[in-house]
Amino acid sequence: MSYESDASLVDACARGDRRAWDVLVTRYSRLVWSIPRKYGLPESDCEDVHQTVFSALVRHIDELRQRERLASWLITTATRECWRLRRSTRTRAALTGEHGSAAEDLPAVPLPETDRDEEERQLVREGLATIGERCRDLLTALFAAPANPHYPEIAERLGIPIGSIGPNRARCLEKLEAILRGLGVRRAAE
Repeated sequence: MSYESDASLVDACARGDRRAWDVLVTRYSRLVWSIPRKYGLPESDCEDVHQTVFSALVRHIDELRQRERLASWLITTATRECWRLRRSTRTRAALTGEHGSAAEDLPAVPLPETDRDEEERQLVREGLATIGERCRDLLTALFAAPANPHYPEIAERLGIPIGSIGPNRARCLEKLEAILRGLGVRRAAE
């Protein structure tokens, strides 16, 4: 079974589909890891956040209302867990008289390029999942294919005239841009 959209993936997980869980964890592990790394947490704390987030998802999978926004739920949950972990580290340090403990004084640092890139790729996948089948198929054929897409092949495969590829591409990119802005992605110049 294909789990193209997050909603179908979450539905399958909620039904207890073990393969769907494997796909979900594989799809979102790097994204979840990127959050505690952004906060500069040590490796062991990153592991704790990762485990806690996916454990919470297992417990609350039936309660997710906006299943198509799974990535947002994971980001929010991981961020809150980072905050909780940092608070508990500060409290423990205050009670024991230790200073400079683990993540206590570490500022949130910008994501390394690879993590930022992964987060943006995930948001693009999320946007493509919601854009509609025709636009998703066209954009995937144009941009996920080899460097020089062959328009006659794409037109035949999608059942559209060659001359409509350009205008449809422009409309689809506008739709995708609007969706991505709604997800919090900004243009590089902004």
